[in-house]
Amino acid sequence: MHSSLSRASAVLAVLLAGMTTDLDAQSPPAPLDKAQLKAQVDARQKRSDLMLDELKASDARIEATVDRIIETLKMVGDSKDSRTKVARLKEDTVKRLAKNIEFYQRKRADLMEQMRRPTLNLTMEQKQRAIAKVDSRMEKRVQQILALNQSMPQHQDYDKYKEIDNGWYGTTFAVNEDYKQNQRLMTHTNAQRGKILEGLQKSVDRLEQYNRTLNGWLAKATGDEHRKTLQGEIARNEELLKERRTQIVDLAKPALDTSRPISGKEAQDMDMALRKTVDSLQREFTTLFQRYSTYLQELSSVNTAKAALAAAK
Repeated sequence: MHSSLSRASAVLAVLLAGMTTDLDAQSPPAPLDKAQLKAQVDARQKRSDLMLDELKASDARIEATVDRIIETLKMVGDSKDSRTKVARLKEDTVKRLAKNIEFYQRKRADLMEQMRRPTLNLTMEQKQRAIAKVDSRMEKRVQQILALNQSMPQHQDYDKYKEIDNGWYGTTFAVNEDYKQNQRLMTHTNAQRGKILEGLQKSVDRLEQYNRTLNGWLAKATGDEHRKTLQGEIARNEELLKERRTQIVDLAKPALDTSRPISGKEAQDMDMALRKTVDSLQREFTTLFQRYSTYLQELSSVNTAKAALAAAK
């Protein structure tokens, strides 16, 4: 009997020892002291700064490439040999710029949602700075679209028919090739101008609707910081509305075509070069925003680490 009790006590002791070990293993780690927290903040800040430098360099490369594309296309135009190849290149580029604006609009909406329902620990200044950067890129794309439109062929007052022979049997006329070429080009110019006008008008409608929504939020807002943010957003939209309405008026004004007509071979070579450049740009742009999302998460971690350091005793 005594032996059985001894064995039971021994087993119980082993079980209790195991439970103690498990509890020790599951206990939370000791909190970091101020020196450790400071080292953590410094490391995260350094990583965040490096990521930002890489983002700026990548963004600068992308913008420099886009600028070169726009400037190159602005300087050239179609000849009878290239027919409408250059005009179509400009149309395709405008479409890509418009798609790029849509992408930025979605990113801006995500950042505005961070204002209302934050999931990242970002300061108000950091959010506003990010939104301002997106706004500047969108407006730059709009200006690039308008610049390309200004470089599109303009209407030329050619006679539809041209005298080609004046002999014994009377005068022979044929359709003027300059007239036919201008008609071909104006088809593209008018189509593109119509699409740009539609895009600008949609922008006006969207901004007006957004301001009505913002004013509704402003009427219910309580915090001073929230009210100030909404008021700033409303003021920005009002300025953009003025700009869009001016752009709509300017779109109808005739432009001075200073482009250089190029051959069909030159236009074909330019098309191939642009395709390669655009493919590379799309990859770079996708990578840029993936890294930007990672950067915002890291910036959030930096802010959290700084708050922990400030709260440490």
